[in-house]
Amino acid sequence: MSPVVFPVTFEQLNATIDFCEIAEERRSGSGYCVTAFAVQHPGGALGYRFSGGDVGDGSFVYISDNELGASPTYAARPSWREEIVDFVRGATVLVHDATYTTDEYERHRGWGHSTYEDAVLLALDAGVEQLVLFHHRPERTDEEMDECVAACRALAEQRGSTLKIAAAAEGMTLSV
Repeated sequence: MSPVVFPVTFEQLNATIDFCEIAEERRSGSGYCVTAFAVQHPGGALGYRFSGGDVGDGSFVYISDNELGASPTYAARPSWREEIVDFVRGATVLVHDATYTTDEYERHRGWGHSTYEDAVLLALDAGVEQLVLFHHRPERTDEEMDECVAACRALAEQRGSTLKIAAAAEGMTLSV
């Protein structure tokens, strides 16, 4: 939390702030359950699954920085792909990194970000209800985003899926 991204110093906050390391784990309490899962990003990152804690509750999975493609950058477990599918399985909403097109990805392999197609395939494999494409490449125009979403929807339709797909946008509201 540096002044560039957070201009208020800790001394100015009227609060006690404790930091703790978060690892792959599950925490639950009255009416909630949060599970963390290690994803593929240089320096490490976690994806999170949030639910109400009861069987049948909807779930929201948030994975902002993750490379689904194979890269020697990561020492991934051989079963990592199956594990992330299980982690995401049956989510009501999956918000996932979809920074690159397939063509762009080859120039950025190992940077910790996924393609649109890989995000769709993860959502399909995991039986997700809605996929929200997130972490857009900053240079991408709105028209290009619309084209990516259309291509993703076409891929889902080709696979016989009713997966709902949208691009994350400022002010977007999601229901779980």
